[in-house]
Amino acid sequence: MLQNQGYEVKLIEKQPKWQISGTGLYLPSNGVVALDKIGLGTIAREQGFIIDYRNIKNAKAEAILDLDLEKIWDREKPCLGIKRKTLHDILIDGINNIDITFNTTIESLKTNPQSVEIEFSSGSKEEYDLVIGADGLYSKTRNLVLGDIPLRKVTTQVCRFMIKKPKDINSWTLFISSVGQFLIIPTDKDSAYCYVNRKTKGFKTYDRKQYMEPFKKFASPVPEILNNWDPDDAYWNDLEELAQLPIMGSDRVVLIGDAAHGMPPFMAQGGALALEDAVVLSGLLKNEDWSNMASTFSKNRINRIDWTRARNQKREKLSKLPYWIAKLGLKKVGEKNWTEDYRPLTEIPNW
Repeated sequence: MLQNQGYEVKLIEKQPKWQISGTGLYLPSNGVVALDKIGLGTIAREQGFIIDYRNIKNAKAEAILDLDLEKIWDREKPCLGIKRKTLHDILIDGINNIDITFNTTIESLKTNPQSVEIEFSSGSKEEYDLVIGADGLYSKTRNLVLGDIPLRKVTTQVCRFMIKKPKDINSWTLFISSVGQFLIIPTDKDSAYCYVNRKTKGFKTYDRKQYMEPFKKFASPVPEILNNWDPDDAYWNDLEELAQLPIMGSDRVVLIGDAAHGMPPFMAQGGALALEDAVVLSGLLKNEDWSNMASTFSKNRINRIDWTRARNQKREKLSKLPYWIAKLGLKKVGEKNWTEDYRPLTEIPNW
């Protein structure tokens, strides 16, 4: 988008080459709308998997809650499951002849009224009109401009992996019980993404080879999936949350995505909000005064992000309730709560 507006863009990547997680991504409708805005929605739908229902079941595969996502989002083909690498390739293919420097990080930066002076890990120094920090939850750019902001640990030992798509799984499908959650999301016609969170007391961890044992008693297709599961082929991580920032950056340094508002995936908004950030910031740059762009951007995004964070924290608390209470709540008020959680996000931002 910035290239299309005539800006000269340089991308700095700390890895020696692109190293994209071999897992999947669930993109709620506001993220798909952002892809439409930058002209990549059609190809993403073609290469991903349209998600128009969320189905929540117990361990016996008995229905607890079925959500019509077209109704919740008030649009057709609302949400998308897609491989992370597929989405990354779509985004990279959408830019032309961009200057990319690999195996490099920012060592220091200094903001001036008219520019930002940067020293790179290579020892070189350069000057830019604007710096955009899109370097994730553990953002070095954020640390350089705002200092060390500690992350809050939410839960431990979440497991993610890819599988061949079970033929009967054609929607966002979550199996829940007192032992935890087993989520399956189709990412294309042949593949699916699994996200598994075993309940623990405190931050207890399990031996990885034993982690899935309770889920083997779940209804099909979970046992069949686990028959071929290898813990060494899975991605393991803890869930952490970034505290609300007073401002998403400083002067001519703007933070976007998880660098600005990283949160656990209870609302599945990480990728969607990051795409929104990019579209909104691109529009704001039409303003010729970039000297206080971090503040301008923050004021534009704060209401939407604060709502999402609050609802995300609410869902975090609900996820820790005893199973029988959670099940009862989903049956009685699940659709109402789900609709309310996403209500402001169904409104297309003013970009």
